[in-house]
Amino acid sequence: MTLIAQTADGRKIVKKEVSGPTSYSSGGFTVRIDELVRIDEADVRVKTNIKLTDNVHIIDYDYSGNEVTVKVYRINVTASSPSAWSEVPDGTDISALKLEVVAVGS
Repeated sequence: MTLIAQTADGRKIVKKEVSGPTSYSSGGFTVRIDELVRIDEADVRVKTNIKLTDNVHIIDYDYSGNEVTVKVYRINVTASSPSAWSEVPDGTDISALKLEVVAVGS
């Protein structure tokens, strides 16, 4: 975790780099920002995407308290009729996924 700066009103801006879990669980995985008690704003950027055969992956995230929850979705792009995006199945190794989380809060 890196403290990037402090805002004029005293809030902290912090950055944390994380990897996805070796065994994904439905509902997403949690990134805890220990330097903050409350996150007011957050942004999650993919630094290294998952490169698995036949699938494209995207992320979605939400935050509450001092935690960011990241959900990972995939779609098979080689299917004759690609279906809708679906969450990565339980147990999937997504440790190749590298994320940068930037959070502002107190």
